[in-house]
Amino acid sequence: MNIARVARHLQTHSIRKIHTNPVVPLFRATENGSEEPIDEADLYTYHRYRWLAGEDEKLARRNRRFDLNALLAAARQVTGNDSKCVKLVKCVEGQHNKAFVLSMDTGEQLVARLPNPNAGPAFFTTASEVATRRFLGDILGVPIPHVHAWSCETSNPVGAEYIIEEKAPGIPLGHVWNQITKTTQLRIIDQIVDIETKYISVHFPGHGCIYYRADLERRSQHYIPLDGLFIDSTLPTSSDSPLSSFVLGPITNPNFWGNERATMELDRGPWRTVTDYAVAIVKNELEWSRLHAKPRMNYHRSLDHPETPDDYISLLERYVAVAPYITSQTQDLPNRIAHPDLHLENIFVDPDTNRITGIIDWQRASVSPTLFQRVSPQMLEVPRGEADERRQREKELLDYYCRAVKVADPLRWGVDDDPCASLKRRLLSLVPCCWENENMFSLRNTLIEAIARWDEIAGHMGVSCPIHFADKELLQHQDEMELIEGVSAVMRQLDDAGLIPFGGMVRREDYERARQVSNHFKQEFVKLAEDDRQKELHARMKKKRTNN
Repeated sequence: MNIARVARHLQTHSIRKIHTNPVVPLFRATENGSEEPIDEADLYTYHRYRWLAGEDEKLARRNRRFDLNALLAAARQVTGNDSKCVKLVKCVEGQHNKAFVLSMDTGEQLVARLPNPNAGPAFFTTASEVATRRFLGDILGVPIPHVHAWSCETSNPVGAEYIIEEKAPGIPLGHVWNQITKTTQLRIIDQIVDIETKYISVHFPGHGCIYYRADLERRSQHYIPLDGLFIDSTLPTSSDSPLSSFVLGPITNPNFWGNERATMELDRGPWRTVTDYAVAIVKNELEWSRLHAKPRMNYHRSLDHPETPDDYISLLERYVAVAPYITSQTQDLPNRIAHPDLHLENIFVDPDTNRITGIIDWQRASVSPTLFQRVSPQMLEVPRGEADERRQREKELLDYYCRAVKVADPLRWGVDDDPCASLKRRLLSLVPCCWENENMFSLRNTLIEAIARWDEIAGHMGVSCPIHFADKELLQHQDEMELIEGVSAVMRQLDDAGLIPFGGMVRREDYERARQVSNHFKQEFVKLAEDDRQKELHARMKKKRTNN
């Protein structure tokens, strides 16, 4: 008899029995700020959006099973074993985590976060987030909710990785951003620049993610120590987290871990230089493509001939030839940490004083060269489709931020003084997982751009461009570009008109209407064909978009 199998069977059945009788009132937070009662099954599944194509797979990657009673027990260990959770509210859903506000009978409120399957690699995603937040909070004094407890293993009683943290004081900035005065907005931007200055003041010895040394040593993972890191003595460093306990380890970007990659021996960092990174990503792709890439149809490119792994390898070999020149002027760029998604909902403020009280969502945060980092945060993106007055105000706020950064951090701003910075950034970001992300067109397009701008890239070296594309390849690429741009233009029009969001992700309440509109325009797309050959192309593209 397999005792372990029997134990798992009994545990599974006992969990199911517990799940039929929730021990705490359960609610869901809505986007209008209200709450509604839910069943326990709703805790584990994704509800906020639906998809017009590939929905089953997308939902499965956003569902998360766990043992509710065990999670509540973990919360009681934070507030005292005699305490009790009296209310649980499922937060408005993001794409990568389940988050719950636990109200305890002690008056405390905790937030429990559990990563969905699409969040990133098991163990590393949670381990890195916790260490990153402790580093930023304890070492650099960045306002971040305190992590009370966590587990990076699914073998724990909860049955899932989790983080239990304090609830960020205040309210999300997005709740008030459009109601406060422009002067107040500018003062908040000043605070953002001050906070960013704290964590960008630290220059790291490599490119990767922050971990606790002990976590990586237990897994025999390669790391770069941070013992000798220079920390500004004016920052409020905590003795609870000595610098020697932190290291740089592997990147948690899912492009390095998805599907077959999860079990492959790939180079996921940390890397000492941009050149090391540039070499590693192409070695990873060559290894993966030789083992796993299979011929496939790309109807933007051909009705008759599939895209092949050899086509992909040919592009990667061209990348290998230009990579040394792309990275030649990047070796002195500092490695710094940056927030991965600094939008309005991830910044909390005191509603009375408008002081920033916390910055959340550091999952997937990494240390990287400034070339790879955004010049401005997502919160200041100028929105498409907004009224001219609103767009003008957002542009003025962005300009104010940029002027402040030029003063506070001229090094970051100076990166984009390189006229080829955007090209280099795109080329290095497109290679990881390029085949699976269906980005071969974009990679080829960027390589063609590199050829056209070779004098800007390497003219100072007196070196001729080492790659080229034959006329036939360029003509085929141009045809593909015209088709892609035509389809994208139609999709943008549907998005701007509020009919079908770009990417096919729609609010649950809008799903039926969007599905009907989508089906209608698919039929119209086929009718637009000018001859039988084009009609066949449109029909195959319609079928592919329906199945994806």
